Amino acid sequence: MSKKITHIETLKLERDGLKQDLPGFGKKYINIVDYILEITEDIWEKKEIDVINETYEKDILIHTGARIINGVETVITGTIDTLASFPDRKMGGEAVIWSTDNKGDFYSSHRIISTATNLGETIYGKATGKKITFRTIADCKVANNKIYKEWLVRDNLSILLQLGFDPVEMAKKDVTYKKTPIAIPINSNQEIAKQDLEYPENLVYSLITNVWKQNNFEDLAEYLAADSTLYAAGNQEISGITKIKEYIQTVLASFTDLSIGVERITSNREEGLTHIAARWYLKGKTTEKGVFGKRSVDEIFIPVLSHYTVKNGKITDEWMVYDGFDALCQIYSQTNTQI
Repeated sequence: MSKKITHIETLKLERDGLKQDLPGFGKKYINIVDYILEITEDIWEKKEIDVINETYEKDILIHTGARIINGVETVITGTIDTLASFPDRKMGGEAVIWSTDNKGDFYSSHRIISTATNLGETIYGKATGKKITFRTIADCKVANNKIYKEWLVRDNLSILLQLGFDPVEMAKKDVTYKKTPIAIPINSNQEIAKQDLEYPENLVYSLITNVWKQNNFEDLAEYLAADSTLYAAGNQEISGITKIKEYIQTVLASFTDLSIGVERITSNREEGLTHIAARWYLKGKTTEKGVFGKRSVDEIFIPVLSHYTVKNGKITDEWMVYDGFDALCQIYSQTNTQI
């Protein structure tokens, strides 16, 4: 039996906007959107690292790629290292799609377009001086002023390519999955079933399950507006149903024995528009075709975070983020990868 984990909100919240009841939160925060945007700015642009201790649980769990990172100290170390590499990083908050659950805890899905100049050494090599643009989506569970769980997806492949590094060579050298084996964190009891959904939330669910999972491309026009745009990994803007179909087919060609599942859908409704956040995944063995160009025996796991805008019953825009470099690291960590 499926579990209903779809969450719909109709209250429109913005930074410095409507006041919302935030039990246990700092008084300076107006609402959950204001909270997410303000702490992001404080940490990354104002470089107020102490805010991390104020707003992250000590034992926070962060899902990233096919692994889980534990503890606020890891968050602090990663933030300091990133700021040293990209000291002028600007966090362009594009959207925060939010909801509450039956306990009153908050859920946020924060889409960010960052610009940054590589002025310090990174794990990939010496500073390049290059200015880059990349997208991140971070889903967070929050209660009492503390983020206690996060799902983080950043377009690291785009970062590498813009810096001028060879992602395959970097993946061969990476030790992430040599130290920590690939984990496939799927709990099927947490996946959504279509009967749990209302319209237009089931539009997004059906796009993923009917088109992506079941390859029913002839139905694509049922979900997408004629001029729909997909903002995909690598800062790609793909417009029109035909081009979007080609993109999806290229990604799917990268896998065999592919499993696709939807873990969560959150929506914010307003007059004439619905903003939807979906957390889903791709799991399978890779092929020599498609995106990764490498065949493996073992499965890899790719979390995907997507945002959608729905208008007049059709998806007009989608922002889809997955970490292609993490996928390469998983592939090249396998001793039985096919050469």
